[in-house]
Amino acid sequence: MATPSGDTNNTTQLTFEYQGRIPVWTPAVSQAQQTVTLGEDITIGSTTWKKGITVQYSALGASQYTVTITSGEIVDDRGLYTLSGLTLGIFPIGSSSEKQASFEAPAIDTSGLEVATFKAISSVNTPTSPNSNVVTTPSGDTNNTTFLSFQYQGRIPVWTPVVSQAQPSVTLGNDIAIGTTVWMKGITVQYAALGSTQYTVTITQGEIADNGGLYRLSGTLLGIFPIG
Repeated sequence: MATPSGDTNNTTQLTFEYQGRIPVWTPAVSQAQQTVTLGEDITIGSTTWKKGITVQYSALGASQYTVTITSGEIVDDRGLYTLSGLTLGIFPIGSSSEKQASFEAPAIDTSGLEVATFKAISSVNTPTSPNSNVVTTPSGDTNNTTFLSFQYQGRIPVWTPVVSQAQPSVTLGNDIAIGTTVWMKGITVQYAALGSTQYTVTITQGEIADNGGLYRLSGTLLGIFPIG
C-alpha cells in the first residue's frame, strides 16, 4: 500500500503487508530520499519478502510522480514472484503555493455541559528478547478486549492477536521470522480474571529464537488491568 502525504517533499509512506493486515516492512520514499531497499529477508509462514526489494521515487513531468518497485522478489506458497517494474502509484506533486482552504468553526455553547475527566488506560511494553517486545493495550470495554502487538525492534508488528473475556486464549499458528529473530509456533497468550476488579494477560507458553539464543516466554506477565 502506497500513501502520499501531500507535502512539498512528496513523502510517500509504503506498507508491505501479509494477508492485507500485518505490516512487515514500512519504508518511505520522497524527493529527498528517492530509493529504499529491504536489507534482510522477512518471513511469515510460507511468505518471504526477499532481501534487495527496491522502491524508487521518480518525477513524472512537472505535476506528477511515480512510486515503483525496480527490483525484488517474493516467495509465496512455493511460488517465486518477480516485482521488477511494478508501479505502486502515480501521485500529484505537492506545492507550497497551493491555495489553502479556510474553515471557521461554529461557536459552541459550553455553559450546559458537565465537566468530565478522561482517564487513559496505559499500554504496557514488555521486552521478550534482544530484538523483540510485546505492547499490550486494554480497550476498557465491558468485555475487557485487549490488543497485543508482538514487535521486531520496537517498530515492526509481526503478530497482533486479541484476547478478552469472551476469547481468553490465543496461540501463534506458524513460525514468524525476521532476520535472526524467530517467533516460534505455539506461543500462547492467556487472559485471566484477578478477583472482581482486575485481570491479567500472560504468555503461558512459547519461545523466541533471537541472535543465537533461545528465550522461553512461559510465565511472562504482559500486564494487569482494571476490569471494564
